[in-house]
Parts: sequence; C-alpha cells; structure tokens
Amino acid sequence: MERFVYGALLCCAAMLPAFVATGAEYPARPIRIVVPFPPGGTSDILTRLLGEKLGAEFGQQIIVDNRSGAGGVIATNIVAKANPDGYTLYMTFVSHAINPHVYAKLPYDTEKDFVPVALFAVTPNVVVVTPALPANSIKDLIALAKSRPGQINYASAGVGTNSHLSAELINAIAGINMVHVPYKGAPQANADVASGTVSVHIPSMPVAMPMIKAGRLKAIAVTSTKRSPVLPEVPTVAETLPGYESLAWYGLIAPKGTPPAIVNRITTAVQKSVQKKDLVESFFVQGADATYRGPADFGAYIKRELALWGKAVKAAGLKPGEF
Repeated sequence: MERFVYGALLCCAAMLPAFVATGAEYPARPIRIVVPFPPGGTSDILTRLLGEKLGAEFGQQIIVDNRSGAGGVIATNIVAKANPDGYTLYMTFVSHAINPHVYAKLPYDTEKDFVPVALFAVTPNVVVVTPALPANSIKDLIALAKSRPGQINYASAGVGTNSHLSAELINAIAGINMVHVPYKGAPQANADVASGTVSVHIPSMPVAMPMIKAGRLKAIAVTSTKRSPVLPEVPTVAETLPGYESLAWYGLIAPKGTPPAIVNRITTAVQKSVQKKDLVESFFVQGADATYRGPADFGAYIKRELALWGKAVKAAGLKPGEF
C-alpha cells in the first residue's frame, strides 16, 4: 500500500509542472510587480492603480516592490533573474529601450531575457519653456534657436534620460543646436526653467502639469502624435516636425520562460482592467492614457522604441559608459 501511495505521489508531482504551465490555477498566491522607482512617482502610482484591478480580477494580492536605481537597471535585473512562473513581473518603461544604448554593459539581455506581457498606459512629454522666452510654439523655438545658435539651453532629468533624448530628437530633426544642461531629476530642472535659469525642458506631463497650471511654465507642445486631452489647446511637436514622437510608456514584462498560458492569463486581465471607466479616469488625472497592447504588439513596440532611441543616442553623440 505504501509503495502504491508513494508511486501515485511521484506521478502527480511529475504532472504538476505541466498542469501549472497551462495557467488553469494561476495565480495561486500573490503576484509581485517590481517598479524601478521609489513610491509616489508616476510609474508607481499607475502600477498601484492597475494592481488594484488585477488583484480583483485574480482574487490575489498584487505586491508592488519598489527597486530604484541606475535608470531601472537594478529592477530590470531582479526580474531577469527571477523564477519564470508568472509571480514576478516588471513594470517596464521607456528607459528599458534607452539603457542598452547608454550603458556599456548590462547584466541582462534586453531582448532575449524577457517576454512582453502587455502595455497598459502611455503619456506624452510636454515641451515647456520659461514664461519670458519669446517662443509660443515649436516653430518659434526653432526660429529662435537658429537665430541664436548655441545660446538656447535646455534642461533634462539627467544624461541619457527620456527628457534629454526627446530634446536631442528635436535638435536632430530641426537642425538646431540647443545646449544640454543635465540635472539629477525633473523637479529641479522644472524649477530652473520656471526661474529662467534654463530656457527649455521636456518632462513627462504628470511632472509638469502643476507648474503649467500655476503659470510658472509655458507649455508649447506635446510629444505625442495626437494632441493630449489634458492640454487640448497645445499642439504636437509633429505638427511642425512630421514624424516626431516621444512617449513615456508603461507596461508589464516577465522573465524569459514564463509559460505562454500564464502570459495570456495576465494580458487578458490587463486588457479588462484598462477598459474600466474608473481606471481610465484615474489614469487621466495622472496625465496618462489607459491603453492596451498584447504580447506580440507590445513586443513589436519595444523593438521600435529600441531603434528610435538608438538613433537618438547617436544623434546626441553619446557613447555607452561615458557618463
């Protein structure tokens, strides 16, 4: 009898991985989403809002694990090395496509060590200038920069960041030479643009909106291909420079080897969540658009972003590992 029971247990144990891989009982415990920034930032807030919906959908707790540092490299590496069982996900963002071009060596392979799960939000950046600057549009800014070569400066949240490379894309496409002044974060950069110390900045919309509403920053363009409903009167950069686009985007990826059935289970839950009216409204308050791209579409989007930011880094004259 003991031999029979032992044999039956071995048989069940051998079948378990295949059963779990179907996603039929997933999730059976809390899911961790690793976020590459401290609590309180846009990515953290959006992840927590989405996490509430996913938790309700799954009947399990969603744990947000904030692991900031090195432009997202630390958090990304944690997920790359995690067990590919669907219980550790990464809240990825635009720097995931920038980092391979600005770091001489990464502890993971951006394209091979992960599987895309779902894109869930995008937000444009916004081109802001000091209120005293005689430029009320991108056309004005380009004309001003051409009339004062090397004299118009722009702030960024740091070398190699989205705000830095967004400005360098404008430099490259418009054929101008605005001068880069890097900061250690967007808040100080915004403050110095507001005071007139620096002329231009291209932060994410949630970061800039309070100072725009207060009249301390002048918004002259958004970096999406369509105007933002948050600032409907502000034109896009692309209306002056066709083809220009620079978005802050937020999505979920998982370690390589995560079973497709589990990936599909998660992406279906994300798709349902971003269609809920209250989540759409909560994202809107943060200046973000709730959106959805499934694994294949999101994977293609990441490849496109990798190519885009590779060109931007080259245009900026940056060499990996030099900063």
